[in-house]
Amino acid sequence: MQLTKYRAFGKSRFIQMAVSLLSMLIYWGFSSGIFEILFNYNESSIDYNAQKAEQVRHDMLESSMYLSEYMNIQGYTTTIMFILMLAVLILFYQEKNGLFTFRYVRGESQKKVILSTIFQYSWINALWYYIIYIIYLSIGYCIMGNRMEYIPRNTFDGIFGEGFSAASPYLYYMVQGIPSILIGTFVYTLFGCVIALYCKKSYQALLWMLGYFWGTQILLEFFRCTFLKQQAGLAWLIGKFEPTFLYGFYGYVYHNPTIRTALQTMDSLILPVLLSCGLLIIFFRKEEKINA
Repeated sequence: MQLTKYRAFGKSRFIQMAVSLLSMLIYWGFSSGIFEILFNYNESSIDYNAQKAEQVRHDMLESSMYLSEYMNIQGYTTTIMFILMLAVLILFYQEKNGLFTFRYVRGESQKKVILSTIFQYSWINALWYYIIYIIYLSIGYCIMGNRMEYIPRNTFDGIFGEGFSAASPYLYYMVQGIPSILIGTFVYTLFGCVIALYCKKSYQALLWMLGYFWGTQILLEFFRCTFLKQQAGLAWLIGKFEPTFLYGFYGYVYHNPTIRTALQTMDSLILPVLLSCGLLIIFFRKEEKINA
């Protein structure tokens, strides 16, 4: 129980979550132009009187205050969040090189210790990032309400009915965060912990994960642009396996949205799941041979 509490509520966890939330707000401030309008607006650049210039500034601010714009945080999720959420691998690595040995001595199964630790770290990390995501969403909803840009978003219409995103923006973004933030964080944390089992230094696991995420993205994008220029359908299929497809925040439009269109946002997680399973099997077989 104390170990679970340490993993979920340690000092480093709260610092990590605070940095994550602050990063989301800062990212929105810069990407939407809000900071520029509020703090660096040059009235003299407008060929109007001061009153008219202030009105222009007000109109610009209004045009930026859309919940859909606020929730367009793909740049954050694929860079800052991905790096932050992998910071937990350092704690896992420390346990692997220290606490695991004491638990083995007490007679606990090696496989049980490793798997239970990996799954607990993964779920704790996933739940925390989803909570922070909901807090961020709630802040935006309190400020902007239901104001949405007219951009078709029918990814989940096959489950919740036509026009779901327009009818229930807050609920739409809550649902959207389940595959991208909750499940995505779980899978990549799990994958990172499995990679850490093979690493001799904690930073190596971080580098391998960053290399996988951005390296896979670059290779698949290169393949699409180089060899599939004339094959739009196949290019779209390959694109679904790019890691960033999960964090596209579902501005995707489907002619006939179904449950499958909602689930396929997680297609890019298939490879890390398969790799995690394969690497775990190899690791345990290797350990069995050593202990035999």
